[in-house]
Amino acid sequence: MEQRHLKEAGFCIQEAAGLFPTSHSVLYMRGRLAEMKGSLEEAKQLYKEALTVNPDGVRIMHSLGLMLSRLGHKSLAQKVLRDAVERQSTCHEAWQGLGEVLQAQGHSEAAVDCFLTALELEASSPVLPFSIIPREL
Repeated sequence: MEQRHLKEAGFCIQEAAGLFPTSHSVLYMRGRLAEMKGSLEEAKQLYKEALTVNPDGVRIMHSLGLMLSRLGHKSLAQKVLRDAVERQSTCHEAWQGLGEVLQAQGHSEAAVDCFLTALELEASSPVLPFSIIPREL
């Protein structure tokens, strides 16, 4: 994302945070923004806060797992990503992330299984969530 867009996104997220300071979605978006700006520790903390509010948030777990991996906490990243695929076994992003972490840990066979699962799931996942399709066409 370009710097100009990051600034605009920051203003929008700041306004949303003013209205809904404890929303897991707002905390997650603040974490994404911090990650894009390179503030990895801040992003990790915001993802953890979002997960505290919404413990079943697979998207949050996925981002937190990848962040932990980037920060060198591979075994904790693996645990978080395993929790994500247990909560939502059809999330191809979580399977992909778990495969990446397992590969980085040297668990090649397990990583291949995760990558294959991710590919199979991605092939059958919708491009857009069904929830945004209008009820009447």
